[in-house]
Amino acid sequence: MKIGWTIALLVLLAMPVWAQEKVKIGFIDLQRAISESQAGKKAKERFEAEVKKIEVDLLKEKQEVERLKSDFEKRSPLLKEEERRNLEKEFQRRYVGYQRVMRDSQEELRLKEGEMTAEILKGLEKVVAEVGKGENFTLIFERSQLLYIDQGVDITNRVIQLYNSRAPAKGTKGK
Repeated sequence: MKIGWTIALLVLLAMPVWAQEKVKIGFIDLQRAISESQAGKKAKERFEAEVKKIEVDLLKEKQEVERLKSDFEKRSPLLKEEERRNLEKEFQRRYVGYQRVMRDSQEELRLKEGEMTAEILKGLEKVVAEVGKGENFTLIFERSQLLYIDQGVDITNRVIQLYNSRAPAKGTKGK
């Protein structure tokens, strides 16, 4: 059972206790808040630039591997056995290296994206807590955990505006 459902169940069970107090529930779409915040947009730009740089490097290596393969295929029938094996080993070594660099690059990009998102999320969580306390919310849920929500309780825009006003430079750090 997801944590969101567990919390919702606990809220429903505790409702009689809160009956004397006004219950105010809101939600936030964190993915939207991350992508629409100034820090999120800047982080996305930096990330896309990094992806393009890596793609250019990988394309160069791929072209070199393909050139070696073509060279091997053309020259193979004309070469002595030892020269053919050496050329084949060189091709295989470069091909394996290319695959390794591609995997490492993908992992590096995944980690960088996670770090950028985590940094922004930390700031957003503080703002959500502040909005929750300031506007007397009893609970604020994350949108992805809910099946139906009245849009009137969506605090995403308020959180984005407050986050941008407080931390316009957040998420703009260099590498």
